[in-house]
Amino acid sequence: MLTNIRFLKYWTIVIVLLLPAQLFAISMHCASVGAAGDVTVCWDRNGTGSGNFRSWYLYHSTNAAGPFNTIDSLLLYSDTTKDDLNANASVNPAYYYVTFKSNDGSPDIFSDTIRAIGLNVNNPGSGFANLSWNPTHNPLIGTNYPYYLIYKEYPSGIFTLIDSIDARSAPVPMTYSDTITICDDTIKYRIEVKDSSGCISISSLKGDRFFDLQAPAIPILDSVSVDIFGNATVTWQVSTSSDTRSYIILQNPGPVALDTVVGHNLTTDYTIIGATGSSKSFIVIAVDSCNNRSAPSLPHSTIFLKVGFDLCTKSAGLNWTPYNFWGTSPLYNIFVIVNGASETLIGTTTQTNINDTNLVSGAGFCYRVQAAETGGISIRTSTSNRVCITPNFPPPPAFSYIRKVTVIGTDQVYILAYVDSLPTVTGYKLFRSLSSSGPFTLVNSVNVTGVSTISFLDNVPTDKGPYYYKVTTIDSCGITVLSSQISNTILLSGNANPDFTNSLSWTDYSDWPMGVAHYNIYVITNGIVNTIPVATISSAPLTYINSVIDNYFSDGKFCYIIEAIETPGNPNLFIDSSRSNELCLTQSPIIFIPNAFHPGGLFNEVFFSSNAFVSSIDYSLDIYNRWGENIFHTNDPHAGWNGKTNGKSAPEAIYIYRLRVKNADGNDMVKTGSVTLIR
Repeated sequence: MLTNIRFLKYWTIVIVLLLPAQLFAISMHCASVGAAGDVTVCWDRNGTGSGNFRSWYLYHSTNAAGPFNTIDSLLLYSDTTKDDLNANASVNPAYYYVTFKSNDGSPDIFSDTIRAIGLNVNNPGSGFANLSWNPTHNPLIGTNYPYYLIYKEYPSGIFTLIDSIDARSAPVPMTYSDTITICDDTIKYRIEVKDSSGCISISSLKGDRFFDLQAPAIPILDSVSVDIFGNATVTWQVSTSSDTRSYIILQNPGPVALDTVVGHNLTTDYTIIGATGSSKSFIVIAVDSCNNRSAPSLPHSTIFLKVGFDLCTKSAGLNWTPYNFWGTSPLYNIFVIVNGASETLIGTTTQTNINDTNLVSGAGFCYRVQAAETGGISIRTSTSNRVCITPNFPPPPAFSYIRKVTVIGTDQVYILAYVDSLPTVTGYKLFRSLSSSGPFTLVNSVNVTGVSTISFLDNVPTDKGPYYYKVTTIDSCGITVLSSQISNTILLSGNANPDFTNSLSWTDYSDWPMGVAHYNIYVITNGIVNTIPVATISSAPLTYINSVIDNYFSDGKFCYIIEAIETPGNPNLFIDSSRSNELCLTQSPIIFIPNAFHPGGLFNEVFFSSNAFVSSIDYSLDIYNRWGENIFHTNDPHAGWNGKTNGKSAPEAIYIYRLRVKNADGNDMVKTGSVTLIR
């Protein structure tokens, strides 16, 4: 500001024209609308002084762009509040600013412009009051608090603060929707915003006659269950609508009203509807203080449990209707009471059926199923009806035991089992899995009676796995009544290392009663099986490193088999063995080719490559003279050229060779170069 004053000394005309319209030293604070539409305006005296004061002038317009008319002048410097009695601001917009007029004729000092809060209340007839209003200034007046307070007048003369809007982030005009909870009456609203100077901008009071047309929120059924007397119990969640006064319980379909529960927080109804013969469905309706009814809740139906005893499976088959009303599939807990003892959890499933094979002949079994919600903040449950049975059945087979699982080829596994050959047994099934915990897949079946030793063959790639097997016993009803222990193949794997060693590792064999005594390691070199183990391992880790440096001149292919030997002490007096898959590892060929040889000399009389771990399969060495003629060829990795061609000594010269061998990965490796024949 001081800079502009110095500038005024030289450019008086320009400054006089522009400066008064741009300076807003005076700040408007409040514009409050009275009951008759009059407006009280408040401002400060910033940027002014009493020594040069002549008067304040207050201006009014119904349009932000003007024109503005003088309302009045105030002759006391301390007067910074003025009433505009003719504003009619409850109907029309009202804009104001003031000017400070000086005694010495200096240019007027202007305030910024303030607008009285114009409140509109719309009644769409839908149970809401929709409010909209303008801020006193945009951008906000710096001394105003940012929160516009919303007051409701109900009953008449009683104002309640119901909410506030942050004008810093709200759109212009600001809006608010108030839910009507009064059944039928006149409701009015006003908006206020406070200023740090102590004044308040208040809107006009606007309202209408409103009706509560909003139905309560649709109730959410928690669950329906069956009590110990066989009657349905309905439970729901507390209504989210605060003015809910009661709940109507209805049987679905129909619907048939059963009962009314009075009380916002009461959420259970014990019906007299029997649910032991079939599933029963229910819905709930919320009723508010104005007798508005919600839409019906989503129906819930009781779990209807049926239990049947199957003599062939010697089990109780439980089947029940699903409880699929929570949005996620529930977990079902199955409980039983045996001979009147305490109730016990016997199983958990996500299915709607289960078999209880832990039955005792002649005992009384009473079952019920409980659905438990999964993924919820609080776990809801629903209980079925109770069903009782008394089973009677003959004893099952006593044992089913896998003696051994062993690999007998590149694509075949042999399984030998020892089974109880009761007259009621008609067959056996073999199951396979890639995990001891399953799932298992049916591989083969054997229909045999009166035989205690059975065997299976499974055609699988034996370099995969390991494969886990179990044998189940089938009784005369075609039902599985017994399962063996789980036994698995030995999977051998390894790597050929550049330091002329082969690393082996294998999976443990299971499941012999006394475990594995030791593992024998057999090696096959150049296609010849060594019947004596190259090593024996009796404890973990199940690894072995085999040095092949002594087989330097082999074809580089080494095949291994692991054999597990059972520890003595088997209760069935067996001692068995199990063999792994055959693993073949190939060492990479090592080749050295000289660049000269001397037939008839003391050294290097024959030209050949020094080969290690080179197979004769697809091996070739060719020699060419300077005219490209092939003068020597061999497929023997250990044969070389003695310097003769067609029975005659070849002349001293440089010859070209071409060597072709197979890499460890099976790809061709070709080496070409020159060799000097020296005479």
